[in-house]
Amino acid sequence: MSVLADLVGEESLRKEKLLFTRDIEDSLFPRKVQSSYFEDYPLIMPFRDPYGKAVGLVGRSLLSDVERSKTKLSKYKNTSESPVFKKGNLLFGLYENKQHILDRGCVYIVEGQFDVIKAYEIGFRNIVALGNSSITSYQFSVISRYSNNLFLLLDNDEAGQKGRKQIISKFGHMANIRNFYIPDDYKDIDEYITKGGVSGQEELSFVVKD
Repeated sequence: MSVLADLVGEESLRKEKLLFTRDIEDSLFPRKVQSSYFEDYPLIMPFRDPYGKAVGLVGRSLLSDVERSKTKLSKYKNTSESPVFKKGNLLFGLYENKQHILDRGCVYIVEGQFDVIKAYEIGFRNIVALGNSSITSYQFSVISRYSNNLFLLLDNDEAGQKGRKQIISKFGHMANIRNFYIPDDYKDIDEYITKGGVSGQEELSFVVKD
């Protein structure tokens, strides 16, 4: 957050309620401390609309799943919804990757923002993130402008499997939607690339299940 404060200024962060002062009282003495909306999320990324305008922020915890479960901390945290930032209307990575989607004629759809970032780093760029395991009607209308070939690459867990079924049931008659799976040993594309030692797009291996 200190880097963000240097970029946009503390006053702007306070105005948007991303930086605030709170009173605490412990064994030392009552005092005021400065707190951040993203206090437990050291990695902060801009959320852009399809035209490149930053409309919100998303923070990511760097704790392991086990560590987060102990504190009941979510992996991601978004800025509050507003007239310009509605998570269900946006697809993370669309602005950066839309030309690649058009060029390749298909788009891979993942859940997490970091899935997109890791994929981008190794040259896999016709990809966007929903922010969860389901897609809204608005998100579908937006992504279908760029391609009618939607390849689901959701997480290897119960929520991901449920999301696949819901998406195909709701939108399968309006687009070519296919299920793609990473190897069972990995939870998501981020983990597959990081722990699987994948360094280039040509090393990615997906299983297709219609």
